[in-house]
Amino acid sequence: MTPSIQEITAKISALPEPMQQEVFDFIEFMQAKVARQALPSKHEPALLSEQALAIDWNRPEEDEAWASYQ
Repeated sequence: MTPSIQEITAKISALPEPMQQEVFDFIEFMQAKVARQALPSKHEPALLSEQALAIDWNRPEEDEAWASYQ
């Protein structure tokens, strides 16, 4: 039997907040996994590196550096 959204929500709500964050992170991981399966495999390396590179890309210094190219 598949649990209902209400049952899942109740169980997650009963967890301590750090564990709720873990559950949320796992859901995002599963969503990314589904998205990767829908894309051709030639894009997988780019998708795998995107999150790590975003740490450097998403900084005010980077926005300033690239502002003249917009």
